[in-house]
Amino acid sequence: MKMNSSNFLAKLEREGKLKRQKVGFDHLNDLLEAARRNFEAGRVLQGRVDEAAFKLFYDGLLQVGRAIVLLKGFRPDDGEQHKTTFAAAGEVLGPEYDDLIIKIQKFRTKRNDCVYDPKGLIGKSDAAAIHRTASLFWARVRARLEKENPQLKLFKEV
Repeated sequence: MKMNSSNFLAKLEREGKLKRQKVGFDHLNDLLEAARRNFEAGRVLQGRVDEAAFKLFYDGLLQVGRAIVLLKGFRPDDGEQHKTTFAAAGEVLGPEYDDLIIKIQKFRTKRNDCVYDPKGLIGKSDAAAIHRTASLFWARVRARLEKENPQLKLFKEV
């Protein structure tokens, strides 16, 4: 039986993986604007410098994930901040996002491999796959945020 998102976030807080943090909509809008810029730059580089495009799409996904977690009053506070961000965001968003979160977690692992053990692991198909996932994730998250938080400044597409 899956626990509800409030219980899961409280569990992560008890484990020291999340910390409570209040944040204003200006900060959230700045975070989403940074995600938009990363997605835009990723599109520019895709097909030319695919490893850089991959990393930019990943950073945009991370920023969107952080915004989702911050909206619930938390921020990651452990040595696995990216992993925790996506796990917490997935819980907040619900089970209909599980497939996307699983893909994003795989991209997180690939990005870590690329950053910490660079061997030219990121190719054209990887950049295209993360772009598709980022586009779908943002479209779904955007529609939800638009309904729940009209004070956010949301960009159109990835």
